Amino acid sequence: MTSQPNSPRLLPSRWVNLALVVVLATLAAIAILPAYLNGQWPWANTPQVAQIDQLRALQKEGLPLPGWQQTTVEPVPINRQTWTLVEYRANSPEAQSAPIQQFALLLHPQPWHSNQPQLEWIDLAGAQKWRIESRRRLRVASPQTGPVDARFFRAWGDRQSFAVVQWYALPSGGHPSPSHWFWANQWSQLTQHQLTPWVAVSVLIPMPPLGEILNYQSIAAELTGLIQQHLTVNVFNSSQN
Repeated sequence: MTSQPNSPRLLPSRWVNLALVVVLATLAAIAILPAYLNGQWPWANTPQVAQIDQLRALQKEGLPLPGWQQTTVEPVPINRQTWTLVEYRANSPEAQSAPIQQFALLLHPQPWHSNQPQLEWIDLAGAQKWRIESRRRLRVASPQTGPVDARFFRAWGDRQSFAVVQWYALPSGGHPSPSHWFWANQWSQLTQHQLTPWVAVSVLIPMPPLGEILNYQSIAAELTGLIQQHLTVNVFNSSQN
């Protein structure tokens, strides 16, 4: 048996790995250097969520939205977690001309500094006994809040059907995957020595059992942008430093 020569392609990959290490080390040095010069080491104190008080208020008071009146704000326990159910009714001429006159919002704000998102969508669907179909992605772009990528689907149970939009709201936008928060959280710890806050958001728009989900895409996108905007303004950007 003849021996095979070493592959010449191994060398470039080693250099690529080395380059990645150098880049990451450089970014870390850039982030840490200002703190070093000020005598404040990043690891001296445990990172925390600056907006924890706003997140707690959100859980108790709900989220006011212009054009919509909150008719219900109540806690809903789901699998040892507390969600906040907020029901809205149109109360302005603009909202009253919308294709829907009411909708519900289930919010699960980050309870404490150490809590991480854990695919709360699974617990929520199980607790509501939803049968889910017509899954798709909904993307809402906003220069004020960053892009939101959300889950969009039809859910139906024993008594009601909904067009549902779900995402984790972050200061930089939103996404339904916890991994999106993970990388944002790593970066905020490295550069700001703070944890990235999050809110699990689930919008429930009533619809007929056999309704077409695409007929609700426009209002779903509108509500998603409105909710993300007011979370950004009233929760994520209102911390007292």
